[in-house]
Amino acid sequence: MLMKFLRILVLSWLVVNPLGQVSTLLAQNEPSGTWLDGNTNWNISEASIPQAPQQDGNNLSNCQHTLRTAALPEDKLVEAAGWTLTDSAQIYGATTLITGMANADGMCRPFVYQVFVFTKGKFSGTLSPIPMNSRTDGSMFKLNLYREGMIDASFNRYSPDDAQCCASRESRLFYRVEEENNSSILRAQFPAQTVSRPMPEF
Repeated sequence: MLMKFLRILVLSWLVVNPLGQVSTLLAQNEPSGTWLDGNTNWNISEASIPQAPQQDGNNLSNCQHTLRTAALPEDKLVEAAGWTLTDSAQIYGATTLITGMANADGMCRPFVYQVFVFTKGKFSGTLSPIPMNSRTDGSMFKLNLYREGMIDASFNRYSPDDAQCCASRESRLFYRVEEENNSSILRAQFPAQTVSRPMPEF
């Protein structure tokens, strides 16, 4: 038991925090994925693209290799709201997914990021009710636009005792773009499917 704790301690010492400094934290202290345990949809019709949160410190200048330039009309709409584009766009029929972030951590992983959904060029909603941070509770790690208007996404679920490297659970949630009041709205198809992950042996 002591050896396992020491291995986790060494591993956590190698984790770099968003300020580029070495972190000695072993666990996630502020989970942000509790919305995945509920059933409340947050997207509303005719909503505007949420503005990117202001950041006190910004590491994006050191992460140019993870950024991409705008190529689609939807890209430009996301950039106009203050977000920096990252990851590839996904397009299926009239549906387009765009990922934007406001910052990056010391390893250039997305920090304060969000996925924006568009239908025929118009904003339909976001995949999360709040921006996500890599390697924290509620951070998305898999995204699949598998049919027009239908999305499959998976999220890390950290417990308070989990090391930053290794979330002990994950949640899978499906989404559907629905028509409402002559507009297209993204709806999460709750409940999310949450399962435990095998923990790595150190």
